[in-house]
Amino acid sequence: MTMADKYLMGAATSELDRMLFQGEMFRPEAERLLDRCGPGPGGRAVDIGCGPLGILDMLSERVGPGGEVVGLDVQPEMLDLARRLVTERALDNVRLVEGDAAAAPEERGAFDFVHTRLVLMNVPHSTDVLSAMVALARPGGTVAVQDVDWVSRVCDPPHPAWTGLVDLIAELWRLSGMDVHLGRRLPRLLRGAGLTDIGVDAGIRVFQHDHPYQTLLVDRAELCRDALVERGLTGHAELDRLTGELRDHLARPDTVVVHPILFQAWGRVPGGPAAKALPQG
Repeated sequence: MTMADKYLMGAATSELDRMLFQGEMFRPEAERLLDRCGPGPGGRAVDIGCGPLGILDMLSERVGPGGEVVGLDVQPEMLDLARRLVTERALDNVRLVEGDAAAAPEERGAFDFVHTRLVLMNVPHSTDVLSAMVALARPGGTVAVQDVDWVSRVCDPPHPAWTGLVDLIAELWRLSGMDVHLGRRLPRLLRGAGLTDIGVDAGIRVFQHDHPYQTLLVDRAELCRDALVERGLTGHAELDRLTGELRDHLARPDTVVVHPILFQAWGRVPGGPAAKALPQG
């Protein structure tokens, strides 16, 4: 079963646009991660599950003309847009590859930096993906992961429709073999995968009624509508009621939404010289 089979939010135009917006929103966090442990000039880097852009442009700038960046994704729709953006932005050192993250068709032990963002939480074979990432990194190379933990996913004032949708989607993820609280486990997962010099950081965003991510939970529920109904977790009428009530509540100027915590964790593959020191925290 591939990532495409299990990515419950699909690859519609609206989802591609959201992913591009998300990439720009989290650019400062990605830049800080790369400052800590990213590749240097002439390095080789791969972005696993890059989607329509991921951090390919940031990696391209960091490795420079003497380096190479590979963007890997399993969904052709993602790569179609990525190819257009790579061409438009003249990212000449970027190469795009179609393939499943757990079986990346790239040379093992060949990359200085292996990265993924918001992939492990959205696939049922996250340990296989992480093992494949470690295999791609050279001895002394770095593996870095960014993913969220829903522990902070709240709104204020509280609303029962918010709680209902959070519970429905979290249960859908659980039944699909995934975990909305994976973020907190990233350091442990990297250590279990054999990495050393583990570092970790986390950050959080808060939104108000005029921010596009204010309605992210409702939008996600709509994207997962068919899966929620097919699993018997809810019906169309009930989902309509929940999403309608919550949209009204989120549109109020006094409603605040707290986004899931974005965790970043990184570590070094044993053996060989490290690309750079990996600070803790």
